[in-house]
This record gives sequence, structure tokens and C-alpha cells, in this order.
Amino acid sequence: MYKTNEDKFYISKTEMEEKLIALLGGRVAEKLALDDISTGASNDLEVATKLARDMIVVYGMSDNIGPISLVVDDPRELELYGTNIEDEVGKEIRRLLDTAYSKAMQILNANRDKLEAVAETLLKKETITQEEFEKFFN
Repeated sequence: MYKTNEDKFYISKTEMEEKLIALLGGRVAEKLALDDISTGASNDLEVATKLARDMIVVYGMSDNIGPISLVVDDPRELELYGTNIEDEVGKEIRRLLDTAYSKAMQILNANRDKLEAVAETLLKKETITQEEFEKFFN
């Protein structure tokens, strides 16, 4: 039996990867629409980076590093996992974020007309409801 969101106490790797794509969507939209970036996506970048870090360090969701939790009380304990473990963690975080950014770019490029329509509406109204947003896709 599938649990509803209210009953769900876990999140899958796939769901986390999709969340990374969504979080990076704002930065990608700026780049596509304005050929520039701003500070507007800074909180999304912070959340995405923390999520990617947790996927690797806390939940052991790296095929390269393996199913291991790297949560330690003393940073010197990381040496138990190899001298380059911090570099490997950094590379894995970067890989997750780069992959999510690329997928967000693909999605927004494929839906460029919708991106433009939403952007034009937001320039006029500043905010839209979920229902108004969903009309662009129906």
C-alpha cells in the first residue's frame, strides 16, 4: 500500500534528484530568458547544495563513494575513509548539481514557449497562483 505524503517518512534518491532539478530551475530560467544570472536564486542554490551534500554524506547515495554515512563528530575521523574522501564528496556533490542543472536546462528549453508566457505574466502581475501556473500547461 502506497503511503500518502502525510504518512511518508522517507524520500527516494529519484525524488531528491527531481527536487534538485526543480531547485535549479530558477537559475536556469534566468540564464535562458535573460542570458544573465542574479542573486534571486541564491536560496534555491543553498538548499540544492545542502540536499546534494546530504545525499552523499548522510544517506550514502553515491555509487562512487558507496553506501556509507560520512557524518562524523570530528573531521579527522574522515581520514578513516581514505585521504581523498573530502575531494570525492565534493566531486559527487558537483556531479549531482551539474546533472540537475543540465536536466533543468533540457526541460526549460523543451518548454521555452511556456517559460516565456509565464515570465510575461509575472512581469505584469508579479505573482501567480498554482492554478494560473498550471493553465500554461493545459
